[in-house]
Amino acid sequence: MEPDKTLLELAGVDTGYNNSSTGIKVLHSDIRCKVKKGEFIALLGPNGVGKSSLIKTITGMLPSLTGNVLIKGKDIRHMSNREIASEVAVVLTDKISDTYLTAKDVVLTGRYPYGSFLGKVTKVDIDKVIEGFEVVGAKSIMNRYFYSLSDGEKQKVLLARALVQDTPLIILDEPTAFIDSPGKIQIMSLLDQLVNNHNKSVIITTHDTDMALKNVSTLWLLGFNKEFYSGSVSSMVEQGIINRVFDRDGVSFNKNSLRFENI
Repeated sequence: MEPDKTLLELAGVDTGYNNSSTGIKVLHSDIRCKVKKGEFIALLGPNGVGKSSLIKTITGMLPSLTGNVLIKGKDIRHMSNREIASEVAVVLTDKISDTYLTAKDVVLTGRYPYGSFLGKVTKVDIDKVIEGFEVVGAKSIMNRYFYSLSDGEKQKVLLARALVQDTPLIILDEPTAFIDSPGKIQIMSLLDQLVNNHNKSVIITTHDTDMALKNVSTLWLLGFNKEFYSGSVSSMVEQGIINRVFDRDGVSFNKNSLRFENI
């Protein structure tokens, strides 16, 4: 029997939050999907639909309203932060403002699940950090201050930090935001290499639908009517689900060109 390659499973999950003044706000209902080893997934949806909330629910930062988030079959509610961090690396859009941290310092924090960030830095940690910089092609900026880097360089450093965390699953919120077109292509190529050459599974949120469709294997689509869709890029295109989620007055997704066009 082939071993189960499921890294993450959402079983009947409702995402949202409980506001003390307005009560429970449900963003999406009954989400059911799995992340397998070696998948490259793009989470897409209109602005404000709740993509970041889903990412935070997956990683335990925001509790699900109902249902279960399972990492390798274990309910995330019964896992410590360190246990979660040893299975899932997350790169959010939060800014790092400390002016005294070098790129190397930032990447070294990725060794937190193994105790190094709170204790002694080992040779294994340093070797992992150097390897992380080499994989993302950024060894030359290792000793520069993080704040002085370009947005593209910063994203490579954060990707290296996720790599040294040594997790099977990496989740990135808007990894190509504020990066120029060549830089976007470079970052997407790096993510593709992590999936195909380094045996990682990757989930990204992005507003760049065109680029996502050309690079990922699976789409997760969120709509404003609490709906959630999951499937291959080709099935989402052919079934018109991208149109259902994104089309609006005067703009429609063209299945042939894989682009949004005026109509």
